[in-house]
Amino acid sequence: MLLAAGWLSAQSVSELESRIKKASSKTDKMNLSYQVAEKLIGSNPAKASDYAQQASQLATELGDKRKEADAAYLSAEGQYRARKYSEAASRFQHAWNSARNYGLREVALSATEKLQDIALKQNDYREALKWSKETVAYLKEAGGGVRSGGDAVRRLENQLAAAEADNRSLREQIAQLTGQSQVLETTYQSQLQETEQKTRKELTKKDSAIIQFAQEKQRADSLIRTKAILLKNLTEEQMIDSIVRAQQERELQIQKRRVVEAELKQQEGENIRNVLALASVFILVLALLFYFRFRAKKRAANELTLKNAMIEEEQKRSDGLLLNILPPAIAQELKTRNKVAARRYDQATVMFTDFIGFTTISERLSPERLVEELDYCFSNFDRIIEKYRIEKIKTVGDAYICASGLSEQVASPGDMVKAALEIQDFLLHVKAERMDQGLPFFEARVGVHTGPVVAGVVGAKKFAYDIWGDTVNISARMEEACEPGRVNVSEDTYWLAKYEFEWQHRGKIAAKNKGTMDMYYVVSMKT
Repeated sequence: MLLAAGWLSAQSVSELESRIKKASSKTDKMNLSYQVAEKLIGSNPAKASDYAQQASQLATELGDKRKEADAAYLSAEGQYRARKYSEAASRFQHAWNSARNYGLREVALSATEKLQDIALKQNDYREALKWSKETVAYLKEAGGGVRSGGDAVRRLENQLAAAEADNRSLREQIAQLTGQSQVLETTYQSQLQETEQKTRKELTKKDSAIIQFAQEKQRADSLIRTKAILLKNLTEEQMIDSIVRAQQERELQIQKRRVVEAELKQQEGENIRNVLALASVFILVLALLFYFRFRAKKRAANELTLKNAMIEEEQKRSDGLLLNILPPAIAQELKTRNKVAARRYDQATVMFTDFIGFTTISERLSPERLVEELDYCFSNFDRIIEKYRIEKIKTVGDAYICASGLSEQVASPGDMVKAALEIQDFLLHVKAERMDQGLPFFEARVGVHTGPVVAGVVGAKKFAYDIWGDTVNISARMEEACEPGRVNVSEDTYWLAKYEFEWQHRGKIAAKNKGTMDMYYVVSMKT
């Protein structure tokens, strides 16, 4: 069955593409391109994005603002799934601008959520914060203030304000570190000037010593000349003795000069080492300051990322809880207006299911086991109807009630009948397993009817989404007149889904408080 479904899906895409080539009007091309994009978004997002972009351009030319925003968003979603984040951001922004200008709240909010996600994936925290602010501003503008947006929006704004306060605090810390850097730099300049002054004093002392040495040398030369004059009158022995003493005196002066020069060189080397040491300390201090500043910035960025992630997680959790109770459009209206207006739908399809012999089976099972079996069955019912875009209304004991045609993505009566057949197939499979295990099993009656209903949210606490009208009662009568394991539909539903299934006309059957009504069993889908 799965292989056949996959083949039919591929054939549908191929047929739609063929119809696009043959379409003569822009409206037909736009609608067909959008349908192809919807079918390909899961398997080939890049190709789906191209078709959605083509549909958006045609919608712009035709002036269809709703379709332009939806197609632009779908095109951006394809680029996002293909990991082309820059192009996806550009197209999400196009969808945001179109949806915001023409009051399409759901598309606008979905686009800003995606833009925040892309910014976080690219580590652009400023851009993510910008789109968070845009979301709050839009909710204020569209819904008349943050108060009418619900607790989730107030939490979002408070967390954004807290993130901004933390950013200001981090900027102040960075400014303080920068000030400390300037103080250290001033201290270094002062120490450097002090060292230079000491060096100049030492050099002045050495210059004085050199001048003194030169003066002594002049005196020695003068003494030598005087002694040379005296040598003329000295004896040979006296001359030799005088020459030896003069030579010794010259060697002594040379040694003194070498000692002075060595001391000067040593002092210069010490001064150079002192300057290099001070420079090394200054460079080390600067490096530490830059490191601490880098750590502070990194810590600030990490904290901002964490807070944005917490905001996003809180928003997703809040939205998820709300969407688990209410349809998306109703949940969005409740968030923006804090109330929901009742709406009339002229062609809604309602399905009732009820287990046969529930009381007898409940006496054979413990309460825990009974609840476990009900949860298993109803969870699979949820999975089946979600595939056909059908809205679960409620469960009453062992009865399960759902409806289609209550949103913009209108499901046909044929989709409801398909879901009913899948539910009976599922119960038949469970029945076979339970019989093999010698355990009790559930069999169900299913009734379907199509007609007008009124839907809305009742109560001020613990919101309950429900539907009302004669269509609901007739659907319940279809279920009561049904045999176990079969799907019983009214005449209205039969005419709307006539060509999709094989039928068994039951004739006119008595229905409680309704007289006799034409009823039909669904035999199978047409091949």
